[in-house]
Amino acid sequence: MEWLFALIGLIVIVVIGLLVVGRETARLARSARPAVFELTEATEFIADRLPPETQARVSHDDVRWVLLADADLLEEATADPNDRKYPWSRRARVVAGRPIPVRNDAGEITDPDDGGPADPFGQVVDEDVAVARILGVAEAAGRDLADEDIVAVLDARLVYLEKIGAVGGAASDPAREA
Repeated sequence: MEWLFALIGLIVIVVIGLLVVGRETARLARSARPAVFELTEATEFIADRLPPETQARVSHDDVRWVLLADADLLEEATADPNDRKYPWSRRARVVAGRPIPVRNDAGEITDPDDGGPADPFGQVVDEDVAVARILGVAEAAGRDLADEDIVAVLDARLVYLEKIGAVGGAASDPAREA
């Protein structure tokens, strides 16, 4: 008789487990997949879509390096000093010749400067400035990259970002497109 109660208890536990797992699986299937920038996937995607003349000059390592350099420079250009990773970098910085205003915890500018933008979070990083900054960093790092190669990588990066749904309109569900 004990084994019957144990069997019924086991069946109840399995049914509850299957219901919970099934419900969560159905919920996740209905929710949108978050746009996640995977560096390895992005490097492969971008390198495969570069023009043939650029593919002849740059390696996958160069593509990865450009992506990381651009991400670092974008973070540098747009980060509020108080949000930076390291305490010694939490001071006003000059980006492309313009100081970034210092903000307090409420987000108000505490150290305004006429030479800087009113709101660095609303500014658009100019495409030519981005390429020039990456060229400067590449030169300092001893990398031999042409400006047209950097432009090609950044253009292909935009295609990747659109593909994963990080920019542009609503991301489509690849499963529904098939």
